[in-house]
Amino acid sequence: MYWPDKTLFQRLILIVLVLPMAGALYAAGVEDSLDVVATTNRSAAASQEKIDQVSRETRDLLEEYRKLEEGSEYQAAYTRELQELEGTQLQQLEELREQIVQARITRQRIVPLMRSMADALEKFVVLDLPFQQEDRINAVLQLKQRLSQPDLSVAAKFRLLLEAYQLEQNYGSTLEAWRGPLTLSDRELSVEFLRVGRVALYFQSLDGETSGYWDREADDWIELDTQYNRDLLQALRVARNVLAPQLLQLPLRSPGGAS
Repeated sequence: MYWPDKTLFQRLILIVLVLPMAGALYAAGVEDSLDVVATTNRSAAASQEKIDQVSRETRDLLEEYRKLEEGSEYQAAYTRELQELEGTQLQQLEELREQIVQARITRQRIVPLMRSMADALEKFVVLDLPFQQEDRINAVLQLKQRLSQPDLSVAAKFRLLLEAYQLEQNYGSTLEAWRGPLTLSDRELSVEFLRVGRVALYFQSLDGETSGYWDREADDWIELDTQYNRDLLQALRVARNVLAPQLLQLPLRSPGGAS
């Protein structure tokens, strides 16, 4: 019988022994590789999850920051508005204080002025045409008493004074007739007076026979010629609204003394 070469035979035996070991080693390497891949995948998944979580947290923080920023801007705008309002109120307060100071100064000045105006009004009534003079003087005296009342405000006192002046001013543009007694050259007459603004003051007896006018220079009543009786009677009827307004022909004494 022929036997193979011993060396070759040993080699074959070695190959036979090594092949199973190599397969085992290869299988072990593949398994280890799969484990590494699995571990790597798990690590990658965990890392991705962490990345996603961090991303969500970042978005949440960014949203919260934006809200805080918007709230901060709103608060800043509201604060500026309050500051502007406060500045305006402080300015108004300062203006009110200045007005109070001016009002006190005005009060100190206007009270003596009103008393002076009341005195001037009284003198004016006394020196004016003597129509309803007693009533007008009494009205001025009552006004002066009201101006001395401490419980009456300055505004109310000033209003009363203006009303009195307005009343006297209205006399200058009205036509008025009224009846009353009159003493003329020691004669007591029942007459009807006629006031033409503040220009002239006339009278005519109720029987129509005697007429006259008030002379400023003489400070007395002057009797007119009887030729003026008819014109004066017509003027009285206009003043009483018996006749329609019309041109009146009345005697008028000029400041120089001519009629």
